[in-house]
Amino acid sequence: MRVVSYIYIIGVMVVLSVFTGCGGKDRTNSDDIPEAMIRTHGDSLALDARFTGDFKHFLSVTDSLAAAGELSMIRAEGYRGVAFFQLGDIENSVACLRRVLAIENPPARDFWEYIHAGTNLVIILNSQRNYDTAMRTALRLIDMLKQVDNPLRAREMQTLYLCLGDTQMMLERHADAVKSYNEAYQWVLNTPNDPTSRPLAASFETLENIAVTHLNHQMDGAGVWVDRMDSLRAVYEKQPKADPKEVKIFRALVALHRSQVCQMRGQTADAARYYAHFAASDYGKSIEGRINGCEYLVAAHRYAEAADNYTELDRFISEWGYDYDLETIGNNLLPKLRSNFYAGRKDSALQVALQIAEVYDTALVRQKRSESAQLAAIYDTQGKERQIAEQRAQNRFVSAVSIAISFMALLALVFAFYVYRQWRITQHRNRILARQITEAVGYKDQIRELKAAPAKEESLPSAGNPHLLSEAGEVELFNSLRDLIENEQLFLQADFGRQTLIDRTGLSKERIGAAFSQGSDSLSLPAYIRELRLDYAVRMMNSQPDITVEQVSQASGFTSADTFTRNFRAKYGMTPTTYKQTIG
Repeated sequence: MRVVSYIYIIGVMVVLSVFTGCGGKDRTNSDDIPEAMIRTHGDSLALDARFTGDFKHFLSVTDSLAAAGELSMIRAEGYRGVAFFQLGDIENSVACLRRVLAIENPPARDFWEYIHAGTNLVIILNSQRNYDTAMRTALRLIDMLKQVDNPLRAREMQTLYLCLGDTQMMLERHADAVKSYNEAYQWVLNTPNDPTSRPLAASFETLENIAVTHLNHQMDGAGVWVDRMDSLRAVYEKQPKADPKEVKIFRALVALHRSQVCQMRGQTADAARYYAHFAASDYGKSIEGRINGCEYLVAAHRYAEAADNYTELDRFISEWGYDYDLETIGNNLLPKLRSNFYAGRKDSALQVALQIAEVYDTALVRQKRSESAQLAAIYDTQGKERQIAEQRAQNRFVSAVSIAISFMALLALVFAFYVYRQWRITQHRNRILARQITEAVGYKDQIRELKAAPAKEESLPSAGNPHLLSEAGEVELFNSLRDLIENEQLFLQADFGRQTLIDRTGLSKERIGAAFSQGSDSLSLPAYIRELRLDYAVRMMNSQPDITVEQVSQASGFTSADTFTRNFRAKYGMTPTTYKQTIG
């Protein structure tokens, strides 16, 4: 999967919507909606500040112009959304764009600014995996644009249908996603070009994102979308204002995706030939191109080349301002681990495995917080919709007895459908989380195996020799105690604790405590034992599907099923029962 996804797209869309959308004659169609965006004096001042690249200044100028009445509320909040996004304040960016979308009937003069703000909101919501709200917002904007007979709508429609298809794909509604992608393509074909050729370039990026999604899901239609990319690339190259650098990038991307399509179809010779063209291009030699080319290299089992390219991954992630969330771990760190492991670079594989272990818990917590925020936003939106419905019902109360009964029945049906949808979404998320839990435990096992090899050569002091143990340093003592606990599975004893180690080794409780606090990066003995028991429980539930939670808790060393459930939920965000049902 390409590392650059919606964060890159929205940056391009924001620039294009501000730079190319403004200007033009103040003409309106029969519905009084302008056929081009109307650039006001306030817009000119705000955009001059925006193009300085100083987004704090841009935000300050926008606030001043709005206070002076030079910018409408829609334009001001739209500009603020852009400024906050560029400053990395996604929460405030979303809040500004939501305030724009809260207006039910935008003035005709601000219609296109309203649509642009909504499109940017949909893109951000998709990047945050808030698929439910993104889908509803996209469908609302599409319905509005269907009422407008204006060539300017084609640019927005292709982006909205692209986002809608991506949302449906993530919710496993593949047939609906294919229909949305085909709608996006029809709007690509109907998007009017201009002397700058920017609409053609933006349309190419739309097709490329659809092609990448098909490749990621191993769908047969990927080749068709790459062909469409290539056709649009050929049209773009013939334009007088085509950017030569962009032309080279487009050619390189077509070559890369053709190599992936051929590899997926088993045409390995053609795949290698296309990839060679890509790798020889300027883009293919760039850090972004090398990272994006790794997916083909891993699929083609060219692990050494992929491992070489992945040495640039951390720098690339840092330069683009990404965090290692669960998606980035799955799409980049895990392939990096496989590449190094199968290339025979065990030391590098160990380092990547340790990095995964280090960032996994933080990413999991961030994912759970994100999901909580998404649910809060959904419930908040539903609450506002319910308040509006109640106010309208009060105004029609005199003649609303029969209507109220029908409305309540419809509301019950909608609520039932919503509950069912939320249940489906929860099931999907649980499957993803359960798979990640299983993979995490598997990677920990790989880490232990990789650590075990050098440990054999270091002749650590034996736990059965108290004299050698007392002479050992803190790190060596911790490693010896760790081997004793894991090799003899002492952690499976429900009454296991520090006293058990004192009895087995003859060491003092202070000496054992120091070994864990100083020799293991401040890891406490209870936390270490709890981690081992949870890992053992996960492996047991995977290998013995019919075993009960009570049996798992006893076999894993927990004093009760309640204690086991509480610790499992605190660590993984789901109960053992839910995990068993999900993997079953």
